[in-house]
Amino acid sequence: MKLFEVIPERLFQVFSGRNRYIYAEALLLLYEQYRVNRFGIQYEVMRDLMQELIESQEEAGLVFEVEEEQEQEPAAGGLFDGNGEDLARLKAGALLRRLDRLKWIQVEVRENFRRYIVLPHYASRLLAVFQELCENRTVEYQRFAFVTYQLLSGEEARQRPGFAILEAHRMTQEFLEELRVLANNMKYHMEQVVAKTSIQEVLDHHFEEYKAHIIDRSYHRLKTSDHVSRYRQRILATVQEWLLDPEWLARAVEDAMRNEFFASREEAAEQLRRALMDIEEIYRGLDEIFYQIDLRHNQYLRASFERARYLSQHSSGVDQYLARILEWMAAGIRRGDLPAENCLPGLFNLMRLNQLNEQSLYTPRRRRAPHRPEPQVVVAIPEELKRQLREQNLQRVRRAITRDKIRAYVLGRLGERQEMGIEELAPTNMEEFLYLLYVYLYGYDGLAGYRLVPRGANRILNIGGYRFYDRRVVRVDTGRKRRAV
Repeated sequence: MKLFEVIPERLFQVFSGRNRYIYAEALLLLYEQYRVNRFGIQYEVMRDLMQELIESQEEAGLVFEVEEEQEQEPAAGGLFDGNGEDLARLKAGALLRRLDRLKWIQVEVRENFRRYIVLPHYASRLLAVFQELCENRTVEYQRFAFVTYQLLSGEEARQRPGFAILEAHRMTQEFLEELRVLANNMKYHMEQVVAKTSIQEVLDHHFEEYKAHIIDRSYHRLKTSDHVSRYRQRILATVQEWLLDPEWLARAVEDAMRNEFFASREEAAEQLRRALMDIEEIYRGLDEIFYQIDLRHNQYLRASFERARYLSQHSSGVDQYLARILEWMAAGIRRGDLPAENCLPGLFNLMRLNQLNEQSLYTPRRRRAPHRPEPQVVVAIPEELKRQLREQNLQRVRRAITRDKIRAYVLGRLGERQEMGIEELAPTNMEEFLYLLYVYLYGYDGLAGYRLVPRGANRILNIGGYRFYDRRVVRVDTGRKRRAV
């Protein structure tokens, strides 16, 4: 489908005439009312609003003039001969009729012969873009990555995998477009600051334009709170998992065909796989995009600094000379001796330039002397201190609870028996309670000389204020087990 098969050919004529600024404001006002009124705007209400707009614009010096095609309309000769409020109302009606003729609006007659204004689908979408450009909104970059991850890993991916892939691909494309817009805006602002002619203009542009609209609203958020690295690796892992899962791709193709997104299964499989690969490529290439954005930001800072330094060295001196000339003229007028030949030598400061000397030459750097570390001092450790440290380590090893200690503790309680109840190991102090914990820890692999076996229901014993699970302690011949293995 071609562009002018969707939109009328004369749609954009409103932006080329003498009233283009008023038409632009009128279309934005029309879109605001369109968002408020769900099923159409009353024609009389919109005409009153247009009348207020034309009156306010004319008070600001922007007069609504009659277009040539309006002058050629039947009975249009005497429409604009009146004055005051009636004239503004007639202009508002002419404005709405031209918007209707150029297909920006459609006028419907409903019950009780009331007229309503509705927007065609192409007009509402175009006006939404115009409104977004004028708002200069703050972009939430992390939102794109979060929504993409939710689509690829949430309930939507399990119920409607084909729809989830296409929506995730669309969201990724919007994310890439916002990053491109940020980089291009940085380039535009760099060109703007280079064209400034005074230091004040450079500073105003830097702090009021670039810092307020680029750094605070986009660049700083992208580098800090809105950084997408939180979801980036998860998205890549999910996409790779789906690309390597033929069964899942088959379900996605089936869902896409059920929703009539594609004409054939071959096209659906190709487009879905291409969408996943596109998502993977974009998120893998984010480092290069971030590098280009940082590069543009540094180029702007360098251009702003260089422009301010150039203007400070060039224009400020001229300004000072002009100020001194004006001061000299004012002083001469007050004194009554205005002749310039007596006062001109005092107007300008002459700079003395000395010839080349040793002090003005570059001083070469001296080689740093090689590092000479201080001699190490070896302090002998007394034998008594070594013995104490060795004894402390041995005591620590003796106090440690090992598998052999637990084996000896349990087998000592078993004696000659083959099994016993865990209640016989009920602790009476904290040390025995710690031993009981390790009895449970080593009691399931059979390598400690015993094994814990559940007694039917998972009962809990409460003995002496200690609670533990009821088990049978069965002797295990570890030697035979190792030989069998």
